[in-house]
Amino acid sequence: MHVPAGAGKLGRMGKPRTVIVYADDDDLVRNVVTQALIEEGIDVHDCASGSEAVALCRQIVPDAVLLDLNMPDVDGLEAARELRGDPVTRKLRLVALTGRATTGLRTKAADAGFDECLVKPIAATELADVLRG
Repeated sequence: MHVPAGAGKLGRMGKPRTVIVYADDDDLVRNVVTQALIEEGIDVHDCASGSEAVALCRQIVPDAVLLDLNMPDVDGLEAARELRGDPVTRKLRLVALTGRATTGLRTKAADAGFDECLVKPIAATELADVLRG
């Protein structure tokens, strides 16, 4: 889990820092995206599975959740449905991140409760803006 030293402090322009949970089973992608978001002023709690993401969300109740859709065990779609079904996490901003954005997958993501469905690769600034809402 990566949490920058400035966690809990004010970010750009004196606004509170955005806190997210990010799940991706690809270590390289997760590390690159995590570092890029930290550089954009976002506090990132990262993990390697959907089940870990759900547990983290229940612990810290972040501002947003970034989920890879294709993960073994509990994938992003299942994690989103679980988050939407829990009174503690049901109103979280959910953002899907995928390498393959077919129309069918976008529909499945929307049906699972995602607010956004983004395609890799994506610029860190654009991703940070979406996560900030």
